[in-house]
Amino acid sequence: MLSICLPVYNVDVRAITNKLMVQAIECKIEFEIRIYDDGSTQNYKQVNHTLGNNKNIIYHELPQNLGSAAIRNKLLADAAYNNILFLDSDSDIQDDYIQKYIPHLTQKNLIVCGGRVHPSTLPSSEFSLRWIVGKKREDHSAALRNKVPNKSFMSNNFLVKKELFNTVAFNESIKRSGHEDTMYGIELEKNGINIVHIDNPVTHIGLETNNEFITKTKQRIETLYYLESINKDELIYKRITLLKAHQKLKRCHGTFIFSALYKTLGSSIEKNLASKKPSMFLYDIYKLAYYSTLNN
Repeated sequence: MLSICLPVYNVDVRAITNKLMVQAIECKIEFEIRIYDDGSTQNYKQVNHTLGNNKNIIYHELPQNLGSAAIRNKLLADAAYNNILFLDSDSDIQDDYIQKYIPHLTQKNLIVCGGRVHPSTLPSSEFSLRWIVGKKREDHSAALRNKVPNKSFMSNNFLVKKELFNTVAFNESIKRSGHEDTMYGIELEKNGINIVHIDNPVTHIGLETNNEFITKTKQRIETLYYLESINKDELIYKRITLLKAHQKLKRCHGTFIFSALYKTLGSSIEKNLASKKPSMFLYDIYKLAYYSTLNN
C-alpha cells in the first residue's frame, strides 16, 4: 500500500500523474495519488483539477499558500497509507520508478532517497546556472550520497514511513523554499533515523531561468541566515557548507571584506552567473559574500 504525494505550485502535473498511475497499476499495489495545489495560478488549477475524477487520485486546492515545508506535513498527515512517497511535481520519472521502491515498502525505521539528475544537455542558455549547479552539486550516485547520507537528503524524491515522519516533521517556520531539506536531514541525524540512498533518480525538468535562480539563491541564503539565528546546533555548521565557510571567514576577520565585495562587485558577478558559462567559483564567492552582508 502506497500513498504518492505531489505538492504542486504552478506546474502541469497531468503527464507525471499518468505515468505514476500506469506504473502503480502494473506493480499491482494498492495506492493513492495525493495532489495538493499550494496556491497556483488559475490556469494551472484548471488543467490539473480534472485529475481528481480518477478514483485513485485525491486532488485538493489549498485556500492559501502554505510553503514547501508545511504542505509536505499536510500531505503526510492526510495520507491513507503508512508508506509515503514524496515526489516534486516538476520531475520526470523512469519506466521502473515505482518498481524500484517496492522492495523497500516492507522495511522499517528508514528513509529511502532515490536521488535527482538533470537533463544530459543544457536545454537553453537561459537555464545555464541552474543546470550547471544541478549537474555539479546534485547529480550524485547512491554510492556517493551514502557516504554522508543525512547531508545528502533531498525531499524531491523519497520514501518514508508515516510513523517515522510523525517523529520528525518538516520545520514549518521555513515558509519559502530553501534549506528545509538540509534541516530535515539534520533533525533525522539527531534522532538516529537512518537514510538509505538508492539509484532511482527523477529528472528535474522545472529549471529556473538564470535571473530567477539568482533571486532564489539569495532567498535561500536569507532563510539560512534566519535558521542560524534560531539554531546554534553544531551539526548545522558541520553539514551546511556555506555556514562552515562563513565560520572560517569570521575566525580570520574576513566577513567585512566579503561584505564589501558583494556591495562593489555583486552586480558584475551576477552578469557572469546569468551568462552562457557561469563560473561555479564565482557562484560560491557570491553566496559567501551575500551571506556576509546579512551578518554586518
